[in-house]
Amino acid sequence: MYLTVAINTPADGVFTYRKPDAVAHAINGCRVIAPFGKRTLKGIVVSESESDGGIRGIKNIISVVDDRPICDERAIAMARWMASYYHCSFGEALFASLPAGDPAKRIRAVHDEPRVPERALTLTDEQDASLTKITEALTAHDAKAFLLYGITGSGKTEVYIRAIAEAIRLGRQAIVVIPEISLTPQTIERFTRRFDTPIAVLHSRLAKTEKYAYWQRIRSGEISIVIGARSAIFSPLKDPGIIIIDEEHETSYKSSESPRFHTRQIAFYRMKHESMTVLFGSATPSIETYHHASKGEGLTLLTLTKRPEGIELPTVRVIDMRTAKKAELFPAMSEDLVEAVHGALDQGKQAILFLNRKGYSPTVVCSSCGTAERCPHCSVTLTYHKGRRQLLCHYCGYSKHFTDTCAECGASPVRLTGTGTEKVHEEIALLFPKARIGRMDQESTKLRGAYERILGDFARGETNILVGTQMIAKGLHFPDVTLVGVLSADTGIHFPDFRASERTFSLITQVSGRSGRGVSPGEVIVQTYNPEHSAIRFARTHDYLSFYRSEIELREALRYPPFSRLVRLVVRGEDETAVADDAQRIRALCTEHTYSGVDVLGPVPCPLSKLKKYHRYHLILKADSQKAVSGLITHIRDTFRAKKSNFLEIDVDPASML
Repeated sequence: MYLTVAINTPADGVFTYRKPDAVAHAINGCRVIAPFGKRTLKGIVVSESESDGGIRGIKNIISVVDDRPICDERAIAMARWMASYYHCSFGEALFASLPAGDPAKRIRAVHDEPRVPERALTLTDEQDASLTKITEALTAHDAKAFLLYGITGSGKTEVYIRAIAEAIRLGRQAIVVIPEISLTPQTIERFTRRFDTPIAVLHSRLAKTEKYAYWQRIRSGEISIVIGARSAIFSPLKDPGIIIIDEEHETSYKSSESPRFHTRQIAFYRMKHESMTVLFGSATPSIETYHHASKGEGLTLLTLTKRPEGIELPTVRVIDMRTAKKAELFPAMSEDLVEAVHGALDQGKQAILFLNRKGYSPTVVCSSCGTAERCPHCSVTLTYHKGRRQLLCHYCGYSKHFTDTCAECGASPVRLTGTGTEKVHEEIALLFPKARIGRMDQESTKLRGAYERILGDFARGETNILVGTQMIAKGLHFPDVTLVGVLSADTGIHFPDFRASERTFSLITQVSGRSGRGVSPGEVIVQTYNPEHSAIRFARTHDYLSFYRSEIELREALRYPPFSRLVRLVVRGEDETAVADDAQRIRALCTEHTYSGVDVLGPVPCPLSKLKKYHRYHLILKADSQKAVSGLITHIRDTFRAKKSNFLEIDVDPASML
């Protein structure tokens, strides 16, 4: 017997091997260890045959990894589509959709034991109307997608829970995809209080053997609800019912490694091929998604305009830091914000202070010669982390010990400029000495269980102030939070990316929504040096629709998505001259033939021109449709051969231009 095997490598196609004589049973969908050139790699058996197809020199499979299939024909078909759409290899696509772990002992899911579910909340008229339409699609097994656009705190999660309950009543399964691992503890708690059924939780911090065990239990239909980050979208449902993608606007739903898939596109594929209902939810939908939903193009728009029980949205004050009086002890905070924090604490309430910047100081500069500490592998400055006494690169992980002396001229002391969450945490401990303060960022959540501990302490009122990055900006529900302070609304506003304004608006709106979710009214203070910017102006009034209208006009004028499809081609390598040459060769290939409706921009150095020791140049292909640009990409893949040590990255529908 001969096996057709997809190998986890960028090489296109499938490969033929001889099946071991000792393996008598069919192993379609099982992983195998196979020789590949001078290496041994994992592969997936996609078919078996008695014919060798006339191929000479066929090698033997070394071993079979799985005792039962890890994927089926549906997963194989989806991987073929992914390879075609995202222009990656079939093997890369197939392996991206599967867990990496090996067979292990059975593991317990969340709440394997029966329990009494919590009573459901009373729905508002808007929630009830939205749920009715979703339920109709589920009952009819319609392949239908919805966008649930609801202001922060309007009860989107309650609609999700009711829709899942209906799917389970119909004997079907559900997937809930969330953008941040930090949302997992609250999400799990909310769902386990409401469902008397095993729940699988999939995220990057789960052991590989645990992921594998969950995978097989999901395939068998034992587990009805799957909750997880991006990769949960591939969960092998036996009885597909509904996929819910919460905070659908989040860029973390786009993979940064090949295959560079978007969770949203995978959801649409599964909807069409497995007759599922798909529900996207957000208080700040992506411009593209809202545009398609408002036009009825493949999406039905559902709207929640009010918070339950008459709870009002928080008032938002914008502080112009160009003229504001700043706190003497900590100039990164205005006196208005300091006073507001004191007010919240005096009333026994809680506050969130948001700054989307990790570490203590983002830049270390010599006061004498002006030299900044920079990463030797990336075109960025090193961030000072005081707790570790280290300078770190947040892109490649490079680190060096911090010294107070300039490495360039020997002058001392160096100057720490800018502010990160670590510094905020230290400074507010001096400003508010009686307050108990928590911090939530990448550094403080490294240890297993840190998310649960930090959020649990805050939920129980054991901490009064929570300082954090975008981890705390979305999805979290703390009724005693009456104040949110945005220390700098300008962090990402000037990025060289056409989505910079959208991300800024979304982040401010989302973090503002953490305030005033209980009976006490909420307040938000936004500090900025750009109070006239549209993202700031419309976030101040929680006015997504006005922001959308201003942004969609710009997108149409500049022919950016949703009025075009983009493909980003990035050439990277250690020799900048060779990288630039290869980028120009790709440009020449683009102009060899006429591809109607495709514009080619570049090549130019990427905004982040050096990353992880590689120099980077990019070209942007702007097309009327994905189909229009697909032929050009295929032409490039077939004819372009990068110079030695150079690599070409193909990013279809890029989420970032950095």
